[in-house]
Amino acid sequence: GEAGKASAGASSGSSLADVLLEAKNSTGHMILGTKMNVLLVCAPLAWASNHWSWGSGLTAVLALLALCPLAERLGFTTEQLALRTNDTLGALLNVTFGNATELILSIVALKQAEITLIQMSLIGSILSNQFLVLGSAMVVGGLKHGVQLFE
Repeated sequence: GEAGKASAGASSGSSLADVLLEAKNSTGHMILGTKMNVLLVCAPLAWASNHWSWGSGLTAVLALLALCPLAERLGFTTEQLALRTNDTLGALLNVTFGNATELILSIVALKQAEITLIQMSLIGSILSNQFLVLGSAMVVGGLKHGVQLFE
């Protein structure tokens, strides 16, 4: 009786320790996992550039550079979540987070009544997915396999 309770308590304690250790390792990998994260210093620089009017071109370049590691980490996190779920939920996560940029841009533009910008962004997203992504996949697949069958 008591030995069973003690081993169950030790088991849950080690389980919590394992979870905390994995969380620590995962956090370290998220922060230091890629050399691209060096570009994260551009985020506060972009804010400073906008705040102190260093120029709209410089602000745009700094903001774009800051977005690169954030987009990469978002993709990495989505892939990691998809690995721990079933195929359907994994695909839903990829689609949802893959379009996070368009969603954020649309919300900001909608607050500023920029309907044309929202429409162009959505059309651009649809066209890039239809032509660029699908076309690239077909070309590379054709080069590798010759004949492709889609079921």
